[in-house]
Amino acid sequence: MTQVSRRDFLRFSGITAAGLAAISTGSPFGTMSALASPTTQQVSPFSGTAFLANISPELHVLNRLTWGARPQDRDRIREIGIEAYIDWQLDYANIPDPLVDDFLSARRILSMPLDELRPIADNQYEYVLTTALWARMYRAIYSERQLYERLVEFWTDHFNIPIYDLLAGKIDDDRRVARTQALGKFRDLLFASAQSPAMLDYLDNDVSTYEHPNENYARELMELHTLGVDGGYTEQDVVEVARALTGWTIREGWDGYSTFDPSMHDTDAKTVLGVTLPAGRGIEDGLQVLDILARHPSTARFISTKLIRRFVSDAPPASLVDSTAQVFTETDGDIRLVMRHILLSGEFMQSAGLKFRRPLDYLTAVARSLAPGLQIENGDGFFYILEPLGHVPYGWQPPNGYPDVAGAWINTNALLHRWNAALSITLSGEGYLPGVALNLDRVIPPAATAAELVNSVIANVLGFEVAAADRDQFIAYVSANPDEPLTDRLRLAKLPGLVGIVLASPYFQWH
Repeated sequence: MTQVSRRDFLRFSGITAAGLAAISTGSPFGTMSALASPTTQQVSPFSGTAFLANISPELHVLNRLTWGARPQDRDRIREIGIEAYIDWQLDYANIPDPLVDDFLSARRILSMPLDELRPIADNQYEYVLTTALWARMYRAIYSERQLYERLVEFWTDHFNIPIYDLLAGKIDDDRRVARTQALGKFRDLLFASAQSPAMLDYLDNDVSTYEHPNENYARELMELHTLGVDGGYTEQDVVEVARALTGWTIREGWDGYSTFDPSMHDTDAKTVLGVTLPAGRGIEDGLQVLDILARHPSTARFISTKLIRRFVSDAPPASLVDSTAQVFTETDGDIRLVMRHILLSGEFMQSAGLKFRRPLDYLTAVARSLAPGLQIENGDGFFYILEPLGHVPYGWQPPNGYPDVAGAWINTNALLHRWNAALSITLSGEGYLPGVALNLDRVIPPAATAAELVNSVIANVLGFEVAAADRDQFIAYVSANPDEPLTDRLRLAKLPGLVGIVLASPYFQWH
């Protein structure tokens, strides 16, 4: 995947040249849409590789552990310190989560057993689908268990199953795989995924028999879930793993759960990664294969690399991959301890500004930054934004999950959609985004002058100082005179656009 630097990002950006001019004319969407034209001047005032130089270590940690840092999050980490904050988030089960609890209690379908959910999903498909999608976003925005929710999303991508054709199964899979095992042992997570009815159906293992072993799941199990494409397995290993997993199927179609059917199983001897599986066995073949894969050195390295890519840098530092793989091996794949090692490492603390927010991460961070004044009736408006950005929850069709690196998400059209998304939300008090209402007075405190208003927006939305030249550009949008008294009329006219510009800027897009 192409690596994209912050300088490449700025080359695409035209926020001041087009965005500020657009909002100042009162027509942000029309003028910003001109960015799609090749004749549009691609100019940005943002300060190259130094534009996140003023971020504090505490805010850096928050930006990576959470779906978006709020003022109360900044207060919390300053109060207890970085290491204690990380440990607090890793101990997620002991963090009260009342908003999410209330949300789930009002939507029983999200906790309903699979056999009960299936007929409801068939008969009320759109309602069940939108509820599941909104639940994913709601948890990210409002949960106090932020690192847990970030890891649930990571494992959702790792063990990817698209939701559209497997609606009830994906809801069940989300509960029993990623949510149950997100910070447990990787071996338990792998076993849970291998027994997920949705996974068995998605990758055709439910129809894999001794007469016709299906290699789809066996291949993805090694390439995507454990060893990695360069993990040392051969095509013959794919064949042998497929044979070992014959009979792992679904009981009585979609009304049942996963089961092992011995009449479908290949009972002959097999050899997987140099290990002989003796003849005459049943489910033990698959269980041993999963155990071999979960504890293989290539798996330790592959999973460590992916976690580092998500939480540290698109180009994982070799030193951190080595040390993390060692922790993975020594702790028998304890995800909690692996994550603690990553998040307390020097490489992590030196990585501020190296990650570009994926569309779902970006939109969620916007919502969290505006949360005090934001009222969301449902997720429809957000799904409308995410669809053209290509990042609707559970919507990735191939088995490899949504991409992690910036190069997959940065292009002129995608950035245009992001800028319009930021403006749509900040103008939602004027009806730009159906189902979303925003009172910015609850987000940004009163200010006496144009300069003070900009300082307040920067402090509350970003939480760190921006370059002086960029701050001047923000002030110029509000008024030509930084010390001009800020009337109610001027605040009302300029505040939504100002917040939108800050949210659309590289300062917020990178973290």
